[in-house]
Amino acid sequence: MSSLAKNLGFSIASLLSRIVSGSVVYIVLARVMSLDDFGLLSFGATLAGLITVIAEFGFSLMAQRDIPQKRFDFSAYVFNTFIQKFGFSALALIGGILYLLFFYSGLNVTIGIIFVINAIVTSGNMYFFAVFRAKNMFKIESWLAMLYSVILVIIVLLYFWLKTDLLFIVYGLLFARFLQFIVLVFIFLRKFNLSYKIDNTIQKYLFKNSFSFGTHYIIGIFYFSIDNQMIAYYSGNEQLAIYQAFFKIVLILLMINSLLESVFLPYLSSMFRNGNRNFNNIAKLINKVIVSLGLLLFVFFVLFASDIITLLYSDKYLPALVITLPLAFVLLFRIISTVYSVVLTISDNQNLRVITVFVSLVVNVVLNFIFIPKYGFVGAAYVSMVTHFVLIGLYIYFGYEQLKSLLLELKIIIFGLISIILVLVLFYYKISFSFAQSVMIMVLWFIMLLFIYKKKQLIEVKKLFLGETF
Repeated sequence: MSSLAKNLGFSIASLLSRIVSGSVVYIVLARVMSLDDFGLLSFGATLAGLITVIAEFGFSLMAQRDIPQKRFDFSAYVFNTFIQKFGFSALALIGGILYLLFFYSGLNVTIGIIFVINAIVTSGNMYFFAVFRAKNMFKIESWLAMLYSVILVIIVLLYFWLKTDLLFIVYGLLFARFLQFIVLVFIFLRKFNLSYKIDNTIQKYLFKNSFSFGTHYIIGIFYFSIDNQMIAYYSGNEQLAIYQAFFKIVLILLMINSLLESVFLPYLSSMFRNGNRNFNNIAKLINKVIVSLGLLLFVFFVLFASDIITLLYSDKYLPALVITLPLAFVLLFRIISTVYSVVLTISDNQNLRVITVFVSLVVNVVLNFIFIPKYGFVGAAYVSMVTHFVLIGLYIYFGYEQLKSLLLELKIIIFGLISIILVLVLFYYKISFSFAQSVMIMVLWFIMLLFIYKKKQLIEVKKLFLGETF
């Protein structure tokens, strides 16, 4: 197996490319577009996210578990997966178009349909990337993510140069994603030989297991994104633009969570499958690093929210600062949940993840129907915070039931609680700092964080990322 450091390096390169294509490009467009146009773009992009997970149906997550564990012949497994993915993609395409025709009109429908097609292509790309990651071929994703980002930058430059309209950007996004898909198919067929035969055993396995993975995946994205569609429906595209502009910052930081899960899932899955006796100790160390990262980003987001809005956006987005606190907690809870969710996946308890995200979805939808019509994007932000509190509570509970361990040290718990209390005090008394003061506070806080690590633990973290045993 390639070292975690090497895989992490390629994954970071992919992450940076996704930040450019998924956030930086949108931030640039938010600065120059009208609120209504950026709201339309955000409407289409968030709808695409929902359609993608239906078409994807969790097959990428399954591949990252099943392929390293060698449950089936690789070629047969991939081919039979694509057969089922085709069916889910067709359902997602039809469902997305019907949704648009029933609930929206005008440009929302046009933009929406283009993004629905984009979503179907994206789901195929996601699966190819997952297969390459499972085979420790992280480099392919890195290069193709970079290619996609370069194409998007060119499209945005042409948008400015030609002074064209929103549809140019939307069609450009579809072109870039489709080109990426063609290259992925070409590379895959050169690297591997597919077994073009339907295997009933694999089909039954996929059908049985895909529903737990797919249901979890769909619900997990829906509770995280459905509020965007509800804001657009109840409050209009302009409020969605303000909400999405600020949320893009959160999504950039949350990409780190996706990065860690994509690297640690195959690693921990292989260790768990092989019955490694150090599994709990390694999982505990990884969890400590992730919780530390979550707290770091939580404090950073709170301290620099105003500076980030001022730097990245124009004054028309300043109203978004009212949701700084709830989005900071969303960021924290989401990152902390990483190891606990991975534990449930690799221990064949995906059904518990389904229960967790289903409960979270119910809480999210019910509360959003109550608060979004009255409070708009502010209500959506606080509902998202409550939803993620429920999510992390259930993940920790189920994770403890599996390992009989919280995977948490007392030091990190105390340090985390103190950090959260201090942030709440700042908000309650409306204490603000200059940029220089915020930097000093951040540096002092980070130094204090290092003190909760023993020297031996820091050495073990280094060995872990270099792929060495300890």
